[in-house]
Amino acid sequence: MTVMKVTASATANSTGTAVRTTLKVKNTTSVRKPASSAWLYLSAGTKKYTLGRVAVKALATGSSATVTAVRTTPSRAAAGKYSVLACSGAYSAKQCRTSTTTVTTKPTKRARPETGVMLDVARAYYPVALIKRYIDLLADDGGRFLHLHLTDDQNVGIESTVLGQTPANADLDDGVYTSRVTGRPFLSAAQARMIADYAAKRHIAVVPEIDTPGHMAAAFALLEAQHGKKWVDRIRSGENELDPSAPGSLALAKKLYAEVQRTFPASRTVHIGADEWGDDVTAAQRVAWMNGVVAALGDREVWAWNDGIDRIAVGRLDPRIHVTYWSFDGDTEDAAERRERRARRASAVDLQQAGIDLLNYNSYYLYEVPTDLDPADSEYTVADLRENWSLRAWDGDSGSLLAAPMSGGAVAIWGENLEDPPSDALLQWSAPHVTAMIETAAS
Repeated sequence: MTVMKVTASATANSTGTAVRTTLKVKNTTSVRKPASSAWLYLSAGTKKYTLGRVAVKALATGSSATVTAVRTTPSRAAAGKYSVLACSGAYSAKQCRTSTTTVTTKPTKRARPETGVMLDVARAYYPVALIKRYIDLLADDGGRFLHLHLTDDQNVGIESTVLGQTPANADLDDGVYTSRVTGRPFLSAAQARMIADYAAKRHIAVVPEIDTPGHMAAAFALLEAQHGKKWVDRIRSGENELDPSAPGSLALAKKLYAEVQRTFPASRTVHIGADEWGDDVTAAQRVAWMNGVVAALGDREVWAWNDGIDRIAVGRLDPRIHVTYWSFDGDTEDAAERRERRARRASAVDLQQAGIDLLNYNSYYLYEVPTDLDPADSEYTVADLRENWSLRAWDGDSGSLLAAPMSGGAVAIWGENLEDPPSDALLQWSAPHVTAMIETAAS
């Protein structure tokens, strides 16, 4: 499906600016095209803001259709004059067409911050009851989402038929399934649905994360048990990454993301990971991977970590991606590595100036790797956060602030050093931190 022509007009209303867009689309291929979609963006120079998705009916060869949609500008979009960009397929300049007319948007009131907590359920097994208590904490304090980090090098923390990890081939003890391949516990799809159902009742969104193309060591172990080492070697780069140049890599990732959408059907947002990978790949390969995964996720909102985005590729990144920004340089202590990363990676300033939506996962104030759960550590963290952190803080090294606040943030609780399984003691230790973040973000 090819977008042939785009026209747009705008009307100010009580919630912002309504943009009315009309697309003329055509099937320029030799085969019938099934129902598909196009994505609309406000565009001004290098800055782009996502307006939303437009459904397009099935088209016979050579046939055309006209589609009209009205979408409201996002609250973070600066007032000004914009063209409307309409894109089909994976985001790229070749797949997009710019409107023949421009629209002028009005200022909008800042939306309520999207705040939440991230639980590393890959490295540490959280009982369903404990996850529900975190949902209660968020609901009671005004949080909006629970981010579940489901996969990492150490473990795949969720049932996956794609990877061959199911209750049928696991050991069951006291309600906990343990993989016979990795020896690690995981949540069944049924348990995941229990969590999602409970979150829905408490009006908390669940954001499942399947981390690709890096951090795949545990997934590779499961795939080797299912398909053999030679099969895995065709898509593997190094020990723990999918090779973006291998034809089967993106196909596998798409299967994993389709599966997690089936496991969490009510989740409007999927986190694709995309962190700490690709030292030997180009910026073009990194952005092509991310855009390809985004296209496969259809109408889902997509989140990704910041450290897989190169400064020179920001303009080619699909603006639909919401970036969870945790660190400019990965907090490395190697001075040369630190300089290289800061020279190559996109800063929060670069991303915000391009119109990319950011969520604050700041590695100094919001990044927890708990060990002994010392109350004094928690008290210091909370006091420091309330005094010095804001949604504009992005770089712990320089202390610089963004021109505008990020749209939200989360306390991330990583599981490298947690007791297994975590207990209510972790909740009691981390709750003041979560509460302080939610309250400070809203102030």
